[in-house]
Amino acid sequence: MKHLTLIFLFVCLTACLLAQSQTQAAHHSRSDSLQLVALIENMQTAWNTHDMHALANLFHEDGTWIVWDGKTVWKGRALIEEGHAKAHKTVYRNTVQTKQIEEISFVGPDAAVVRTHDTLTGDERYPDKVVESRKFLVCTRKNNVWKIWWGQNTRHPEFTTKK
Repeated sequence: MKHLTLIFLFVCLTACLLAQSQTQAAHHSRSDSLQLVALIENMQTAWNTHDMHALANLFHEDGTWIVWDGKTVWKGRALIEEGHAKAHKTVYRNTVQTKQIEEISFVGPDAAVVRTHDTLTGDERYPDKVVESRKFLVCTRKNNVWKIWWGQNTRHPEFTTKK
């Protein structure tokens, strides 16, 4: 009889934990997911209007950005803005970027991983090409606002295709 009671308690506890986890996931899938989608849309708009101040403001003050070359790291919102602004005065001045969200995974109540597939046209180094890349973003919520805490852009030569 003790075993049946323990099994019953285990099943009840498991069901409660599962229900709690599904409730949290449902909460994330509505409000938080919509906010993260809006964050990515704002990132695309800031890039396409070449408003690097708006782009940098999508990051937390202590955010980090790793450039596609894998060597350049900008720490802090000011450096993220400065680095992007310099690039947008040169080879990126006429670029248009399209983002497609591939994944939003919540890793805690105030943390999510967002992965996008991006296409870029107008890069002066590759005038006849569409440059494809993936971005990996760790987004966190502070003061009820989702922003990018850490991100990396990964471009692979095999993702670069002709228009």
